[in-house]
Amino acid sequence: VIVQCLSHTCGLRDYCLLKSYKHEKFSKEEAKLMEAFSKVLSGLWGVNEGETVVNPRQFYNVFTEAVPYFSGYSQQDAQEFLRFLLDKLHTEINRRPYIRRTGKEPEQKFARISEEAAVMWKKHLERDDSIIVDLFSGQLRSSLHCSVCSHYSNTFDVFCDLSLPIPKRSSSGEVTLRDDDCRISATCTKRLSIQRFPQVIVIHLNRFTTSRWSISKSTVYVSFPLTNLDLGPYGPVDCGSVLYDLYAICNHAGTVNMGHYTACCLDENGWCFYNDSSVTPLTENQLQTNQAYVLFYQRSNSTATVRK
Repeated sequence: VIVQCLSHTCGLRDYCLLKSYKHEKFSKEEAKLMEAFSKVLSGLWGVNEGETVVNPRQFYNVFTEAVPYFSGYSQQDAQEFLRFLLDKLHTEINRRPYIRRTGKEPEQKFARISEEAAVMWKKHLERDDSIIVDLFSGQLRSSLHCSVCSHYSNTFDVFCDLSLPIPKRSSSGEVTLRDDDCRISATCTKRLSIQRFPQVIVIHLNRFTTSRWSISKSTVYVSFPLTNLDLGPYGPVDCGSVLYDLYAICNHAGTVNMGHYTACCLDENGWCFYNDSSVTPLTENQLQTNQAYVLFYQRSNSTATVRK
């Protein structure tokens, strides 16, 4: 299901179908996982001549060899799989050789937050640079403000997806992506914002919560826009509108112990519902359910280009 959703990511799909990774220089062994992943995408998009059935067995074998955690028959989480898959693909096709940093780097002072963020992003690209970074990596800013001494502290972290807790059900029986408020009083105020927006933003609706004795699943209906999701208000001041359009959904039906994943993906013919080996058309009215688990959005108003 996750592979199906990723196959509709335009930049990544083109990169795989054109086998662009074979033309890039890597100081590593052959990209076995990327090769197997690309073969699955070629089958899904009808590039393999004469083949009408997509068999992901080779891809699965290569992936579980790299990540034994996903081998066997135990239930695994789709968002965890996505994170491991993107990380392993990136490792294989990283354009940068591994650089071991020695000692503690000298402390720098910056006149502006944007300057500090740019320096931290540049340092990241010195170690990690691939099509995965081009598409999925963004930068979070964590701002800590002490209400006693008024000191501000900023840190910057790279992210490939955003995991959102689901608030309790509202009086209307549903919540939206904007509903997230901890309502906890503290002497320090911590605020998370998006400093650098990725081309593709993956939003994980964290339906599973763990207590001391058990794990439970939330079936709250979360409303999300199909087009023009504006994340500008969560970015730097005066960054303007930052718009995203939905192109894929990973759904989870069932309980904590027994569940089933399906996908809804958008292509030039409209939305389709992928359930194991069956594919059926969908209307936009059928997309929003209380089974939505991972949402895939592509930026629609960006002028940035993706290397191929």
